[in-house]
This record gives sequence, C-alpha cells and structure tokens, in this order.
Amino acid sequence: MSARPCHAASSWLIRHDAVVDEGQRRDLLRQAEDELHHIISEHGWGSPQIDAASQRLLALERSTAAEMGLPYAEPADLGVKWDAGAPMPVLISGLRTFVAFHLIDSEDDYGIGVVEFKKVISVQMSSAGDEVIQGHPLWGSGLEPYQAHEIRNSTWIRELKEVNRIHSAFHDSRLSAARHFVLTFHDETLECVAQATDTRTEPAATMPEVMISLSREAVALHP
Repeated sequence: MSARPCHAASSWLIRHDAVVDEGQRRDLLRQAEDELHHIISEHGWGSPQIDAASQRLLALERSTAAEMGLPYAEPADLGVKWDAGAPMPVLISGLRTFVAFHLIDSEDDYGIGVVEFKKVISVQMSSAGDEVIQGHPLWGSGLEPYQAHEIRNSTWIRELKEVNRIHSAFHDSRLSAARHFVLTFHDETLECVAQATDTRTEPAATMPEVMISLSREAVALHP
C-alpha cells in the first residue's frame, strides 16, 4: 500500500478560521494510515476491514481539506465505470468535448462509454497513470485511481479566473458555474473545467466506430 502524502499547502489557500491546522491534519492522516497498514498486515488484501479503513482515510482526507479550505477530490457518479486494466480513453475536443473509453464489462472490444463535457473552459489529458498517481497534487486529498471525481475548492478554476480577468469583457458569471472534473484511468488522467457532464454508453459499438461518430459531433454546432 503506497503512502498517501499530504502535499504541503500554500498558506494563502488555508482558511484562517480553520479548526484544524496543517500540522494537525498531517498527524490525523498519519494515524489513519497507520491504522490501515495495521489492518493490511492483520487481515491481508481484499478484506472488508481494509475497504472500511480505506474509506475512513479518504473521508478524513476530504473532511480535513474542506475544513481548511483546501482543494480535495470527491467521487462523481457519472453513471458508468471504465475498465481498470485497459480503458484506453480517447479525448476528442472541438466545438464539443468528449472522452470515450472501454467499459468495465466490455467484451471483444465492444462496449464503449462516452462522457461529454458541457460548456468547457479548459481540458487536458496527461500520461499520469496509476503508477504515478501518488505524484498528483490531489493525492492525499481524496483522489482515487480508476475513478471520476469533482474537485472542490479548485485552484485550477481560481487560476482560470485570474487569467481571464484581464479581458475587458470578462464576467465572473461564466466561471461561477464551472466545475473541475478529474477522471483517473490506468495510464492517463483527464482533467476538465466545464459546467456539466452527459454520459451515454454504446454497448454494441467498437472504439473506431464511436470515434467516427464523435468526430462528427465534435465539430457540430448543435447536438
């Protein structure tokens, strides 16, 4: 079990009225990690006790970050689960933005999930997979592998506001409804700032077939 380091927070991010400070948060998380490691050694992998302890640790990561006003990742229910071993996500972004991936129960290359991001502000796909996820800034703050997340107190949204504020026509309302999504795959991590998502599945289609369809949709002005 890899340790979940609590990345140091910039002092300007931390709420001044927070009940928990950075040192106390680090101690609390270390205690929860020690409990998890003890349960692993006592019960072995895959036991219900490990699942429960892991969830307690994640909940503590999120609750303490929330108390301090720090960014943290919450699970986002998109209505689909991708294959953990080889989801092979493909990002298509034009006038519309999609990510397609193999579903968890797909067989013989059939069974594709598609998430469309609505009113996208920014999107990126990196090669940060499950072997290096521990280096992500949100690791230790609720981030999980093979999971969809929504980021609370997002620094990316804050940075986008500051970048766009210089424009003479800038209006805060465009970004006030923005949401920061993070989707972690086996070999990639997708992050997107958008207002909403829409999910569908193509159980009888292959990835090449879905790519052809999405490529057309990505350059269409209207659905």
